Amino acid sequence: MDLPEIVTKVVNLNNNRLVGKTRLQKTFYFLEELDAGFGLTFDYYHYGPYSEDLNIATQDAEALGLLNVDWKSTSAGTNYAIFYSKIRPEEEDIDKRRVKILQVLDQYDSISIELAATADYLEKNGYGSEAWLETEARKPEKASTDRIDRAKNILKELSRI
Repeated sequence: MDLPEIVTKVVNLNNNRLVGKTRLQKTFYFLEELDAGFGLTFDYYHYGPYSEDLNIATQDAEALGLLNVDWKSTSAGTNYAIFYSKIRPEEEDIDKRRVKILQVLDQYDSISIELAATADYLEKNGYGSEAWLETEARKPEKASTDRIDRAKNILKELSRI
């Protein structure tokens, strides 16, 4: 299975809808980190772990007609994408661990997921026990106490899968 098709099938497993490029990136990040991924590599960018290969595959999936991308704007004028799959995964493509990971992430807002992925990435890439402090320092406008608590809960729930 090629990467554009994989992107499409993961969107389909996520109730055929995934809102936001950041959520898409972090979803695939967690799939990789929990050994349910597809061999993508992630580097750190402003919004946390990011895979350029995933970005290209998403654009390719749209160009190939496998994925619909609907652009919307928030009341503040920020644009965001809503991804819809045009294909269904075959029964043998449905990995129950992937589905469980998607179900956990689906319970949380995108910013909490971004914070969780950022802290996880930083912990594994040199910050160790200081990862949460570094996450808060890098994202002060997003790192409210409630969101940090939710982000920590995401990691706790994902660790049980």
